[in-house]
Amino acid sequence: MERSELISSWVHDYADRLAFIAYTHVHNQKTAEDLVQETFIRAFRSIDQLRDVDNPLPWLIRIVINLCHTTKRRGWKEVVVSETPSRSVTTGPEDLYIQRTRDRELHQAVMSLPQTYRTPIVLFYFEELSINEIAEALNIHSGTARTRLSRARKQLETILERSSHHAENFG
Repeated sequence: MERSELISSWVHDYADRLAFIAYTHVHNQKTAEDLVQETFIRAFRSIDQLRDVDNPLPWLIRIVINLCHTTKRRGWKEVVVSETPSRSVTTGPEDLYIQRTRDRELHQAVMSLPQTYRTPIVLFYFEELSINEIAEALNIHSGTARTRLSRARKQLETILERSSHHAENFG
Protein backbone atom coordinates (compact mmCIF):
# COMPACT_ATOMS: atom_id res chain seq x y z
CA MET A 1 0.00 0.00 0.00
CA GLU A 2 1.28 3.45 -0.87
CA ARG A 3 2.23 5.86 1.95
CA SER A 4 -0.67 8.28 1.32
CA GLU A 5 -3.19 5.41 1.12
CA LEU A 6 -1.84 4.00 4.37
CA ILE A 7 -2.17 7.35 6.17
CA SER A 8 -5.65 7.80 4.72
CA SER A 9 -6.74 4.43 6.10
CA TRP A 10 -5.24 5.33 9.49
CA VAL A 11 -7.15 8.62 9.54
CA HIS A 12 -10.33 6.65 8.91
CA ASP A 13 -9.52 3.98 11.52
CA TYR A 14 -7.86 5.98 14.31
CA ALA A 15 -8.72 9.70 14.15
CA ASP A 16 -11.58 9.56 16.66
CA ARG A 17 -9.61 7.40 19.07
CA LEU A 18 -6.57 9.70 18.91
CA ALA A 19 -8.81 12.75 19.38
CA PHE A 20 -10.24 11.21 22.55
CA ILE A 21 -6.74 10.53 23.88
CA ALA A 22 -5.58 14.04 22.99
CA TYR A 23 -8.67 15.49 24.66
CA THR A 24 -7.81 13.76 27.93
CA HIS A 25 -4.54 15.69 27.88
CA VAL A 26 -5.54 19.13 26.61
CA HIS A 27 -9.22 19.31 27.70
CA ASN A 28 -10.21 21.15 24.53
CA GLN A 29 -11.91 19.41 21.60
CA LYS A 30 -10.65 21.82 18.92
CA THR A 31 -7.07 21.63 20.16
CA ALA A 32 -7.33 17.83 20.34
CA GLU A 33 -8.52 17.70 16.72
CA ASP A 34 -5.66 19.98 15.64
CA LEU A 35 -3.18 17.74 17.43
CA VAL A 36 -4.57 14.68 15.68
CA GLN A 37 -4.12 16.36 12.31
CA GLU A 38 -0.54 17.19 13.25
CA THR A 39 -0.08 13.58 14.35
CA PHE A 40 -0.99 12.30 10.91
CA ILE A 41 1.29 14.86 9.24
CA ARG A 42 4.19 13.72 11.41
CA ALA A 43 3.31 10.07 10.84
CA PHE A 44 3.35 10.67 7.08
CA ARG A 45 6.78 12.30 7.30
CA SER A 46 8.32 9.66 9.55
CA ILE A 47 6.50 6.49 8.52
CA ASP A 48 9.88 4.82 7.96
CA GLN A 49 10.36 4.79 11.75
CA LEU A 50 7.27 2.64 12.31
CA ARG A 51 8.27 -0.88 13.36
CA ASP A 52 4.88 -2.61 13.00
CA VAL A 53 2.83 -1.37 10.04
CA ASP A 54 0.08 -3.85 10.93
CA ASN A 55 -0.39 -2.26 14.38
CA PRO A 56 0.36 1.49 14.08
CA LEU A 57 -1.90 2.59 16.95
CA PRO A 58 0.69 2.55 19.78
CA TRP A 59 3.08 4.55 17.57
CA LEU A 60 0.35 7.06 16.66
CA ILE A 61 -0.64 7.36 20.32
CA ARG A 62 2.98 8.11 21.26
CA ILE A 63 3.08 10.86 18.62
CA VAL A 64 -0.19 12.46 19.78
CA ILE A 65 0.81 12.29 23.46
CA ASN A 66 4.17 13.90 22.69
CA LEU A 67 2.37 16.66 20.80
CA CYS A 68 0.03 17.15 23.77
CA HIS A 69 3.01 17.54 26.10
CA THR A 70 4.66 20.00 23.70
CA THR A 71 1.42 21.97 23.49
CA LYS A 72 1.15 22.21 27.26
CA ARG A 73 4.79 23.25 27.59
CA ARG A 74 4.22 26.04 25.10
CA GLY A 75 1.47 27.31 27.36
CA TRP A 76 -1.44 27.03 24.96
CA LYS A 77 -4.70 28.11 26.57
CA GLU A 78 -6.42 25.20 28.27
CA VAL A 79 -10.20 25.14 28.24
CA VAL A 80 -11.91 22.59 30.43
CA VAL A 81 -14.95 21.05 28.77
CA SER A 82 -17.45 19.27 30.95
CA GLU A 83 -17.96 16.20 28.78
CA THR A 84 -15.85 14.12 26.45
CA PRO A 85 -17.22 12.85 23.16
CA SER A 86 -19.38 9.87 24.06
CA ARG A 87 -20.14 6.61 22.34
CA SER A 88 -23.49 6.02 24.04
CA VAL A 89 -26.47 3.95 22.95
CA THR A 90 -29.84 5.65 23.38
CA THR A 91 -32.35 3.96 25.68
CA GLY A 92 -35.35 5.24 27.65
CA PRO A 93 -35.23 8.74 29.19
CA GLU A 94 -34.74 7.52 32.76
CA ASP A 95 -32.02 5.06 31.75
CA LEU A 96 -30.36 7.73 29.64
CA TYR A 97 -30.36 10.19 32.56
CA ILE A 98 -28.88 7.61 34.94
CA GLN A 99 -26.24 6.57 32.39
CA ARG A 100 -25.28 10.20 31.65
CA THR A 101 -24.96 10.90 35.38
CA ARG A 102 -22.73 7.83 35.82
CA ASP A 103 -20.72 8.75 32.72
CA ARG A 104 -20.26 12.30 33.99
CA GLU A 105 -19.12 11.10 37.41
CA LEU A 106 -16.71 8.60 35.88
CA HIS A 107 -15.43 11.20 33.41
CA GLN A 108 -14.84 13.70 36.21
CA ALA A 109 -13.09 11.04 38.29
CA VAL A 110 -10.83 9.99 35.40
CA MET A 111 -10.05 13.61 34.51
CA SER A 112 -9.13 14.34 38.14
CA LEU A 113 -6.38 11.72 38.08
CA PRO A 114 -2.79 12.88 37.56
CA GLN A 115 -1.80 12.55 33.90
CA THR A 116 0.55 9.68 34.77
CA TYR A 117 -2.46 7.58 35.80
CA ARG A 118 -5.14 9.10 33.57
CA THR A 119 -3.48 8.10 30.31
CA PRO A 120 -3.12 4.37 31.09
CA ILE A 121 -6.78 4.25 32.23
CA VAL A 122 -7.95 5.88 29.00
CA LEU A 123 -5.76 3.64 26.85
CA PHE A 124 -6.78 0.44 28.65
CA TYR A 125 -10.51 0.95 29.20
CA PHE A 126 -11.56 3.35 26.47
CA GLU A 127 -9.10 2.41 23.72
CA GLU A 128 -8.85 -1.24 24.78
CA LEU A 129 -5.08 -1.41 24.37
CA SER A 130 -3.14 -4.23 26.00
CA ILE A 131 -0.58 -3.57 28.73
CA ASN A 132 2.21 -4.09 26.18
CA GLU A 133 0.61 -1.65 23.72
CA ILE A 134 0.21 0.93 26.49
CA ALA A 135 3.86 0.46 27.44
CA GLU A 136 4.89 0.93 23.82
CA ALA A 137 2.68 3.99 23.37
CA LEU A 138 4.02 5.64 26.52
CA ASN A 139 7.58 4.44 25.96
CA ILE A 140 7.73 2.72 29.35
CA HIS A 141 8.25 -0.86 30.55
CA SER A 142 5.18 -3.11 30.68
CA GLY A 143 5.63 -3.51 34.45
CA THR A 144 5.48 0.26 34.84
CA ALA A 145 2.33 0.39 32.72
CA ARG A 146 0.76 -2.35 34.86
CA THR A 147 1.70 -0.53 38.08
CA ARG A 148 0.32 2.81 36.86
CA LEU A 149 -2.92 1.14 35.81
CA SER A 150 -3.26 -0.55 39.20
CA ARG A 151 -2.59 2.69 41.09
CA ALA A 152 -5.02 4.55 38.84
CA ARG A 153 -7.75 2.00 39.57
CA LYS A 154 -7.20 2.42 43.32
CA GLN A 155 -7.36 6.21 43.03
CA LEU A 156 -10.51 6.01 40.90
CA GLU A 157 -12.13 3.70 43.41
CA THR A 158 -11.37 6.15 46.22
CA ILE A 159 -12.65 9.14 44.22
CA LEU A 160 -15.86 7.36 43.21
CA GLU A 161 -16.49 6.12 46.77
CA ARG A 162 -16.10 9.67 48.10
CA SER A 163 -18.45 10.91 45.40
CA SER A 164 -21.13 8.35 46.24
CA HIS A 165 -20.86 9.05 49.99
CA HIS A 166 -21.12 12.77 49.28
CA ALA A 167 -24.22 12.18 47.13
CA GLU A 168 -25.83 10.02 49.84
CA ASN A 169 -25.25 12.69 52.48
CA PHE A 170 -26.63 15.53 50.37
CA GLY A 171 -29.05 13.72 48.03
